[in-house]
Amino acid sequence: MGERILDLLTAARARLRAAPHTPPAREANLLLGHVLGWPEARILAHDDEAVGAEQAAAFTALVERRLQGEPVAYLTGEREFFGRSFAVDSRVLIPRPETEHLIEAAMAQTLPPRAWILDVGTGSGCIAVTLALELTGTRVVATDASLGALAVAWHNVRRFGVDDRVLLTRTDWLSGTRTRSIDLVVANPPYITQADAATLSPEITDFEPHEALFSGTDGLTSYRQLFAALASLRSGTPVLCEVGHTQASAVADLAHERGFVHHRTIDDYAGFSRVVVVIRG
Repeated sequence: MGERILDLLTAARARLRAAPHTPPAREANLLLGHVLGWPEARILAHDDEAVGAEQAAAFTALVERRLQGEPVAYLTGEREFFGRSFAVDSRVLIPRPETEHLIEAAMAQTLPPRAWILDVGTGSGCIAVTLALELTGTRVVATDASLGALAVAWHNVRRFGVDDRVLLTRTDWLSGTRTRSIDLVVANPPYITQADAATLSPEITDFEPHEALFSGTDGLTSYRQLFAALASLRSGTPVLCEVGHTQASAVADLAHERGFVHHRTIDDYAGFSRVVVVIRG
């Protein structure tokens, strides 16, 4: 007879609470659910059931990795974004809730029928896929410099059945990409300064791809590259950028230097500036 679910969870929760990075005890439910292929509600409703030795061992191994700081999203291979579960692994940044403001800002734009959207630095593809699903009839060009990231993005494109409307392209800052036909640009580029790395949790710095996190000494290098790469956009084309919570003004200034007009800034739920909207002049 195997170990009871309740006993496994009780032991794992205690270990998680005692970990230096204090992960939520609820993550034990998520990890066991991943091993068993059960939703969390079923785990909690059937915690008196027993699991086999092989499953218990697999769960314990995941808990050990979590105690070493590995993000739970990489352990389960999933992260929810805009109400959908996306595949993720260590080749891509884990989607954050604040990036959902970028989706909302894109959905608020007035676009022509069958609009073309450009997603710069697509990573897991969560932005591109979500926009293709939420904005019926749109087509999305999703770019990234990383082949590994594009492999994850392709998995998500196929998962959600939008492979006929999302085109994945490998390019470094849009080299070779034709932008004259683009109707809307969205970007969540790296924007953390190297100096701020010391303030981040090891869960981030030790596991997530640095090329998706850091952007030079001032955190603005990626924006300089982005606006330079978008020089051939048609006049009137909106560009939506996620920014760090202190960067909105600086990003708007960089855009202005490249011929863009600052349209508006959108705050996140914590009251921090999170999305900068500029228009090609």
